[in-house]
Amino acid sequence: MVLQTNMTDILARIEEQNKLVKQEAGISAAPARAVSAVKSMNIPQQIKDIKLPDLPQAIKDLKF
Repeated sequence: MVLQTNMTDILARIEEQNKLVKQEAGISAAPARAVSAVKSMNIPQQIKDIKLPDLPQAIKDLKF
């Protein structure tokens, strides 16, 4: 069944569909990009690198 014979209209609809497909691909890739960003933060090492005060000295320095 032929619905449209105008080649300009057909090509315009194909371009619109291609744009939608690209937009949807970007949205579906967002979770993967988020996971990649979190992995690149190297959180376990950052936690290890946190400098805590020497607790016995910190307790001595508290003033009641």
